[in-house]
Amino acid sequence: MTTATTHLALVPRDGFFAKDGRGWHTSASGRGHGLDWPWPSTVLGALRSLWGRGEEARSNTTFGPEDWRSRTQSIRLERTLVLRRKHGATWRAEDATWPVPLDALWLDGRSEVHRADPVKPTAPTLGRDDDEAREALWRPVLDNASKPIASPRWWSREEFTSWLAGKSVSSRDEARTTTRRLQVHVGIRPEELTSDDGVLFSHDVVETLDPGGEWALGVEVALPAGGLSNVATLGSDSRLARVEPLPTTLFEPPVRVLEAFRSSSPGLRLVAVSPVCFEKGWLPDGLVKTNGEYRGQLAGLDLEVILHAALVPRAIHVSGWDMAKGEPKPTSRMVPPGAVYFFERADGTPFSEADAQALWLGALGTRTDEGFGRVVPGVWCPARNKP
Repeated sequence: MTTATTHLALVPRDGFFAKDGRGWHTSASGRGHGLDWPWPSTVLGALRSLWGRGEEARSNTTFGPEDWRSRTQSIRLERTLVLRRKHGATWRAEDATWPVPLDALWLDGRSEVHRADPVKPTAPTLGRDDDEAREALWRPVLDNASKPIASPRWWSREEFTSWLAGKSVSSRDEARTTTRRLQVHVGIRPEELTSDDGVLFSHDVVETLDPGGEWALGVEVALPAGGLSNVATLGSDSRLARVEPLPTTLFEPPVRVLEAFRSSSPGLRLVAVSPVCFEKGWLPDGLVKTNGEYRGQLAGLDLEVILHAALVPRAIHVSGWDMAKGEPKPTSRMVPPGAVYFFERADGTPFSEADAQALWLGALGTRTDEGFGRVVPGVWCPARNKP
């Protein structure tokens, strides 16, 4: 089936609830726990439902489970964005919002965010010494005894592009953040007008509207022909989201980042902006151990690179529910958004503007047709003169 790429914004009108992998009967019985932002696979499911319901109306039929699988199989979620704009404004490139990378540290008493650049190790790790390439990876070292403090979840486009371009970022007090509320559901027995304990449960709702603006999901999706409704449903309880067209300029690399690479960058920092699914856990696909180093090629780059450092938090477990099959999807361990990888070219030459263009919102790993695996590049100057 022929598809065409479309750029859309899904704007939740009453927040959203994207349930995580925990069951309803955990330590908080009858309580559902939600994610702070939907997985790309959840967004893909919403887009398949949006197109499929329109197709049902156009063909005057009702899809069965097999129809939903076959008719929506060609729909692919490509690049995604987190968006935030002021009320009543049109979408601009400045509305893109990004996960704060793990190499950005907030330190007590500092007016600027500390850049946790890795350096060559001077001591082994406390883990099993069974992988010389892993033990040789560089690690960041603080230059003083300042106390780390909590970092925000999201950065504006200005802050994020400054960081990728190698510039300083102010550690301001204001931070972009969403809020949560608890939604309680109660069932009523009509014959008795009493509560039904079997339908008494609660769950998180992430609010997407506040006095300062509204949050939305920007998507680049390959869809078959056919018009779309201007209302979609999103998340575990199918809350409504308005569907709006989105300018393609929001998905283009910022000029500031390209200019930084144009000035020559000896190293590359690669930031995950969506969950990434690698076959070997934290290690990017295409890299193998060679003479005590991780070497290989990254998707999108026709050159050999050397991995020098990897700042990767604890793995996340991504699951979901297959609506067509009526069963849970397999659980995948993934690298969380915000993880940072540091590379140099094996031939010693700097990374170019063309390399940055190829990697901007590029796809690494598996499940990339579901929107996973998106990364963005930043400049890096390896420190070799001191530990």
